[in-house]
Amino acid sequence: MRWLSLLALLLPAKAALATALAFALIGDVPYNRFERTWFADYLRQVTADEVDFVIHAGDIKSGGEYCSDEVFDDRFALFDASPIPFVLTPGDNDWSDCNRLAAGRFDPLERLDALRRRFYPPGESLGQRRLAVTSQADAMPGSPFRENLLWQAGPATFVTLNVVGPSNRRGRAETPPAEFARRNAANLAWLAHGLARARADGSTALVVTMQANPWLEAFDDGDPHPGFGAIVAALRDAAETFDGQVLLLHGDHHVLTIDQPLSDRGGRPLANFTRVQCYGSPLMGWVRIVIDPAAGEPVTIVPNAYSPTPPGRVMP
Repeated sequence: MRWLSLLALLLPAKAALATALAFALIGDVPYNRFERTWFADYLRQVTADEVDFVIHAGDIKSGGEYCSDEVFDDRFALFDASPIPFVLTPGDNDWSDCNRLAAGRFDPLERLDALRRRFYPPGESLGQRRLAVTSQADAMPGSPFRENLLWQAGPATFVTLNVVGPSNRRGRAETPPAEFARRNAANLAWLAHGLARARADGSTALVVTMQANPWLEAFDDGDPHPGFGAIVAALRDAAETFDGQVLLLHGDHHVLTIDQPLSDRGGRPLANFTRVQCYGSPLMGWVRIVIDPAAGEPVTIVPNAYSPTPPGRVMP
């Protein structure tokens, strides 16, 4: 097991927020028959790692699997059977790439609505134990973005955004597509709302989850991808102005990555900004993240590889 501990700023916090919190990050799974067969065992192992909830960073199937109601219903059953609260943010394989031949030539926006109906019940997460959440559709009347969620747990405020790879459906044309423009504006508004809530609640961490790898290195080098530039700029500004840690969690590239790749406007490394890219198929694993403002190391990040439970052994 490989681990990494990250120092956070020691900040005064409200007494109500002093309790330590542990949660798990997964993503880009299940992609194949093996991962689908062992997914329940996988979640039992994640739960046994003493986490309060699990966040799935998107891509609940491979790009070559149909975006059918049957597949969506299957994944819903898997996720809703989680012993602990289960939160999903959608990935490109789950809706935006569903118009591909291999995915069944579905309409992406219709598939996004299908995801919303299944995976985003009003006011709560999935799982056998539910987590109270607020969706952007409820907090901002008229917004269709039910998949964008916000909740406060322990010392942290959590925000999810519908930002998908590989280009956030933006492309590089001079004029952005209308769908991208609407969703990007909604994501920016929701991130700003989450940052305001974190400050108001006295949170010591703001945790943001999206599916896409937003090319942070390119942004830091002065060449942001047009699909992600505004979001990354908002994350940088949040880290510059927030008296605590900002964590960006995402999937997309299937390679475990834990780093601090952003600089502030003056070119100095942002020590309070950390990116975690989770494991992805064909590697099943999870990342355990603990936020504890009273600890000597208030943020710890521990990757865990998954191995199927041997026959005859029962997970606790």
